[in-house]
Parts: sequence; C-alpha cells; structure tokens
Amino acid sequence: MEKRMILAIALSLAVLVGYQYLFSPPPPAPVGRDNTAVAPSPAGNASEPVTAVPAASPSGAGGIAQGKEVPARSIEVKTPLYTATISTAGGGISSFFLSRYKDVIGPGGRPLDIIGSKNLQPLPLSPFLDQDRPPLSSPPVFSSDAPSKITVKAGEKKSILLAWESSAGLRMTREYVFHGGEYLFDVRVQTTNGSKEPVRIRQGLELSQEFQGELAGDSYSVNGVVTDTPKGSLNRYSLKDISKGKVGKDPVRWVAADAKYFTWVILPDREWAVEGARLLGENGVLVSVADNATVLRTGDMAQAGAQVFAGPKKSSRLEAVGQGLDGLIDYGWFAFLAKPLVFLMKASDRVTGNYGIDIILLTVLIKILFFPLTQKSMASMRKTQELAPVLNKLKEKYKGDTQKLNQETMNLYKTYKINPLSGCLPMLAQIPVFIALYKGLLVTIELRHAPFFLWINDLSAPEHLWDLHVAGYTLPFRLLPLLMGVSMFLQQKMSPTPSMEPAQQKVMLLMPVIFTFMFWSFPTGLVIYWLVNNILSIGQQILYNRQVEAAKAAKA
Repeated sequence: MEKRMILAIALSLAVLVGYQYLFSPPPPAPVGRDNTAVAPSPAGNASEPVTAVPAASPSGAGGIAQGKEVPARSIEVKTPLYTATISTAGGGISSFFLSRYKDVIGPGGRPLDIIGSKNLQPLPLSPFLDQDRPPLSSPPVFSSDAPSKITVKAGEKKSILLAWESSAGLRMTREYVFHGGEYLFDVRVQTTNGSKEPVRIRQGLELSQEFQGELAGDSYSVNGVVTDTPKGSLNRYSLKDISKGKVGKDPVRWVAADAKYFTWVILPDREWAVEGARLLGENGVLVSVADNATVLRTGDMAQAGAQVFAGPKKSSRLEAVGQGLDGLIDYGWFAFLAKPLVFLMKASDRVTGNYGIDIILLTVLIKILFFPLTQKSMASMRKTQELAPVLNKLKEKYKGDTQKLNQETMNLYKTYKINPLSGCLPMLAQIPVFIALYKGLLVTIELRHAPFFLWINDLSAPEHLWDLHVAGYTLPFRLLPLLMGVSMFLQQKMSPTPSMEPAQQKVMLLMPVIFTFMFWSFPTGLVIYWLVNNILSIGQQILYNRQVEAAKAAKA
C-alpha cells in the first residue's frame, strides 16, 4: 500500500505542478495656496500637515506655459526603502528601484526595478481621465517646481505637485505624497473645468507592469491582475485570462498588477471600478481603474485619490496595510496549513538566521507529529507482508474469480485483524501537509536569494553546483536532487512490501528516477525538505525494524 501511496503522491504533485503551469491564480483635501497639503496617514488615521515641495500654480503651468510647451523632465525621490522616478511626461512612475532587493545574487547585484521595463508605456500611475471633451494630449506634459532630486527620510512625508492645463482650459493637478520607511504612498488628482462648457469626466489611474527578467516568475507562479471586490472576493487573472477579456468592469476595493514576489496595488479612497484591462506586448499588462463619472460645469472642481503599495509581497507589510492585501500571497488550496508552517519557519529564523536550517527543523517537527501514524502504517505493512504467501495462494486458487478473491482476502484480513487502509491513510494525511509546504516555500519572499551553506546561495531557485559540458550543450549539475533520488531508492528497499506483479515492480523501481527528474528544477528549499524527510523516514524504518527483531528475540 505504501508503494501505491508513493505513486499517489507523485501523481498529486504532477497534477499540482501541471495545474499551475497551465492555468497559472475619504476624499483628499485640496492643496492650499501655501503649498501645504492635508493628507491621510497610510493607515487611514486623522489628517496631519504634510511638508510639500514647492510646485507650480495650476493657473500658469502645464502643457502650456507662457505660450510655450513645457519640456519633460524627471524627479527622483529617494527613501530608505526605494528610489522612485516621476516623469512629468504623463506624470507616471518611470522607475521604482527597491533598495533592499537586488536583481541578482552577489556583489554585482543592483537594486531591483519592479516596473520591469524602461520602455513601458503608459507608465504606472499615469492619469486616467475619461472625458467627452476636450481630449487630453498624449501624454500630457506636467509642470512642477519640485527639484530634480528629493530625499524622504524615515518618518518624514513629502509631497510633489504636478500641474497641466489643456488649450481649452481643463486644468489637472497631481500630487504624490511619499512616506519615508514605507512602501505605501498617496496619489491624488484634482481636475478643474476652466473651459466655457460643461465637461463629463471620470478620474482614475492606469496601472501597468512588464513581467520580464526577475519579474517573469516561473512555471509555478501566475503573473497578472488581482482584484478585490467590495464583498472581499479575490479574483486572479493570468495574462491568458486578460487576453481573453475575462477582467470585468466591476467595482473594486483595490486592484493589483501582481508578480510572484512583488506587486503594485492601487487602493482607492472610495470605491472605484475597473475601466479596462489589456496586454502590453506579450508579457505586459495595463489595467485602468476610475472613480464615478461627474459633470463639471465652468469653474467646478473634482477630486479623487488613492494609496499605492509598491514593493515586496512580505506578509508583515501587506497585513499592516490591511484590506485583505495579504491575500496576494497565494498559498493555494491548503492555505490554512501553509500559513502556520511558514509562520513557524520565520519564527525559527529569528533564532538560527538561516532558512535552510529552518526548513530542516520544520521537517523534523512534521515528522515527529506524524510519527505515531507512520508507526501504525509500518506495522500494518509488515503484517501484510507476512501474509504474502497466503495471499499468493488465494490468487492462484481464485485466479478466474475476482469477486471471490476479494471476498477471501477481506476474510483473511479480518482473521488477522489487519486494516488494509491503515498502511495508506498516514500517507494520505501527509499529502495536504506536503502540498501546503510546497506552496509556502514557493511564494515566501524571505527565501528569495536566501543562502544555506557552501554553494547553495538561493533557496528559492534550483541548486547549481557546476556546469556539465556534453556534446556542445551546457547542463547544470545538481547534487541535492540526486541525493533525494538515492534516499528514496533506499527507503523503498528498506520498507516491507507485499508481493507485486512484475509490471508493478518495474513502476516502483522507476519512482526514484521520476521524482529525481521532477525535483531537478524545483526550488532548493523544497528539495531539502523532501531529502530530509526521506532520511528521517529511513531512520524511523531502521528503528522500527530493530524493535521488531528485539520483540522476536524476546519471544524466542
């Protein structure tokens, strides 16, 4: 039965991997004339004054200033966590480098730009202004008196004002409020109708993302768009879903352009709706969200605002923002198991400082919890093995009568008080735990670029010991998957097994080879878990075999 359960685990794992590969899951206050804005804190607390960088007055700035077009320029904002660059051509973010996350491992690593492309258009957080007339220039070039470089220290808040005016008199002011020490910042839009006719508008934001390089993820993760409805229903749309137009124009609490480890999230101050979503090239996405439509008569003004989270999908950061943002971390079908397992791993890391050791300790803990069930499984399989000669005689006797054979087999089990399911139930119970830990290790950003020891420098990526050059091809040599396959083979040889047909025996002999190839491209952290689990199983089997031999010796 254990052999069948090993096959069941392999099939479950194949289904899991295949499924993910194929289907892969209060209005802002107006800006005062003294350039001091009143902004809500990231947590939505009471308002407090925000020191503002001097900005151009909307009445005399924008795409037209003193009869001349304003040249586009960049404004760099440096905080302890990231360096963002605002482009006045459209008013979006042209780069967003995370200071604590590098693009590659080693001294050559540079801060990671989570926009994913230098040629992305429209830029993330570009204004969305759906109007009947007059049309916007494409893109509008904003003006600003802000300096080219701004530093926001931890605990500080600074705002940057951008202004634009159309030839017909439609004026738009954009304000960014950056919070030092947080990945959360504010974006506000204020539109004033200075034309002579009423204008119907919908204010909002464009959210774009290019999933390439580090942001491309892998075959086990899904890049795309995530929306959260007012009822708290989380919807994930892959690039394939977006290409088929599956993203509906529905109200949302927030919307995200989401990669495996990093995300951009727009959290409107009030309920907005998705206006549209489409692909940008092969690996990019653009989603537009907007406020309700409003009609501006001459001199009227409309405001809209949102908070933006741009950064790593670290559970503590997402939970601090609230609104169910931690749901962006996709723990899969068994999230209720994956979350406590990941929590224990992180808690252990506060002591060890090494996630490789934490995975080993977590594996030991899981093995201890399942120790009694595994012992019962071993005892049942040994009894079944001892009955193998009798079972073989029954098979020979009732060779042409399957119904009678099954009946006599069950009678034999009843006589010797053997539950045929007791050998496989413990294995079935461990499958959800394995899948939960599998998903947990895949999506936990703390494992990204986390070293273990010696040549293992990234627990989130496949191990790479050295390269093999064969017939002009370069192949990676990985030691841990090979050791895992060997340990699985030894475990098979040591476990008591009932008699099997020759075809079944061949299949079981192939299982270590199949698992080795399956785990060849798996993250190192997952391979360590399975290898250590096999080693502990071998140790438990040795201990059980010694207990059986000691019991036999005592009876003799």
